[in-house]
Amino acid sequence: MPKQKLARISVTVPEITLSALDQKIVDQHYESRSQAIVDMINKHLIAEQAILNEVMVGTLTLLYDAAFKPLRTHLLDLQQQFLTQVISSLHIQLADNKVMEVMLMQGKSTELRQISQQFIVLKGVIKGHLEMMDAVMPPIQQNNQ
Repeated sequence: MPKQKLARISVTVPEITLSALDQKIVDQHYESRSQAIVDMINKHLIAEQAILNEVMVGTLTLLYDAAFKPLRTHLLDLQQQFLTQVISSLHIQLADNKVMEVMLMQGKSTELRQISQQFIVLKGVIKGHLEMMDAVMPPIQQNNQ
């Protein structure tokens, strides 16, 4: 992959803003102010794409109680219902009878939020989080029938 061309800019900010940025760099282990600022800009641009209902990829991470037996059936039923958007899933057994499941999804941002919410509110789900990115997967090869 060719190296990205970089451009230099100069920004003037209040001292208190610069102090907060420097603290963020320390807290989140950024290598430089530039890296932190680029990350913040990218997050803002991704949020903007989500607002515009663009097609995006995302991961839905769920933590749930494995003891609640009907939940697995509900999860599978929902994945089947949204087969076009839920591309793949992976689950791992955790301590204390908990399971973490991560689903790779693609679709319009509002679709992904609505579908994710249907998973998150299922009885037995302890918590869930959708993370979206400004990328699109290449088309998945389909068998002709």
